[in-house]
Amino acid sequence: MKTYSEYWAATMIRGLLAVVAGTGVLFIPEMASTILLLPFAVVISILCLAAYGTIDSAIILTTSFMIPRQQPGRLALRMLGICGAVIGILLFALVSDRVRLHWFIYLAAVQAATAAITEFIVARGTSAHQGAKWCYASAIVAAISSIALLFGKNLSPRELAWLLYGYLGVFGFNLFALSARMLFAERELLNVGHVRTKVTAGK
Repeated sequence: MKTYSEYWAATMIRGLLAVVAGTGVLFIPEMASTILLLPFAVVISILCLAAYGTIDSAIILTTSFMIPRQQPGRLALRMLGICGAVIGILLFALVSDRVRLHWFIYLAAVQAATAAITEFIVARGTSAHQGAKWCYASAIVAAISSIALLFGKNLSPRELAWLLYGYLGVFGFNLFALSARMLFAERELLNVGHVRTKVTAGK
């Protein structure tokens, strides 16, 4: 029976990617706090989020083929990957329009909401397979982030930058930590199954 090992390994890469994108919180808010650098902060933010969304979508599409057959989540992951790719393209297109940072906060909220639904669907299969409710953690984090992003539309550019990159950092760290834990659990399941096979063969 195919396991989720490949899926969790790819998800760990997604987590690292989000954390790297989220490091923009270290310098983007400072740029956004000055009138002179604000336009550059907006452009850099859009480009970072667009690049992250496009690469993450490609990984998500790949993970959809790593889910064992007959398990929920395969179609949802593909839809999320396509949705993320569209959002990434839209973000790239927004760079030339000199839009304000607040305009694409809605795109980030939609992406987070879609991710929450997808992660919940996938968690139905992974939690049953590995007997761990922690699989729903990513869905919860994404859902909370989606609501927080919608309420951030009235924030200043500096505060908005903190919110956007804070979301990426928290979501990415959660994906990485959850994947590491599930990979360990998957390894334990394989070891137990191997031992049981030996015992059965010995009888």
